[in-house]
Amino acid sequence: MRGSRLVVAVFAFGAEAALGAVAVLAACGPGHPPVAPTPKGPTACARASDSMVQTMLDRLSSDGPPPTEAADALRNLIRERCEQDVWSAEATKCLIAMTSVKDAEPCAKLMTDEQQAALVRDEAALFGPADRKPAPSPAESPSGQPAPSEQPAAKSEKPNE
Repeated sequence: MRGSRLVVAVFAFGAEAALGAVAVLAACGPGHPPVAPTPKGPTACARASDSMVQTMLDRLSSDGPPPTEAADALRNLIRERCEQDVWSAEATKCLIAMTSVKDAEPCAKLMTDEQQAALVRDEAALFGPADRKPAPSPAESPSGQPAPSEQPAAKSEKPNE
């Protein structure tokens, strides 16, 4: 019955009126659930990674150029781990608010062991292990002592002839 009323409306009022009637009928029908708006600006993970890297950069000496490429790589790594491992809102808020490296300690307690391990693992893969020592210089042995070729010659016990 509804379809026949629409046909009558088309003939009685013309095409413009029919399009308006269709629009009114469509507006009265069941709607689709509203789509959540996409957040504008950086995500919480991006802001947390920015804050962490900036805190580390603030500790560096102002001598020489800043390590821009390394900082960007670390920033991207932290953001990716945060997003993939789904860090909690509490952890990201804590990291966003950090102003010193010591502020990271309570934030780490808000992350799971698996989340922390993944971050450490990926950081080590990107930059090398954090606890590695610089390679000994050629003049040093692994123990830190001068290499045998660099040690002073032992004095002879024989008197000079």
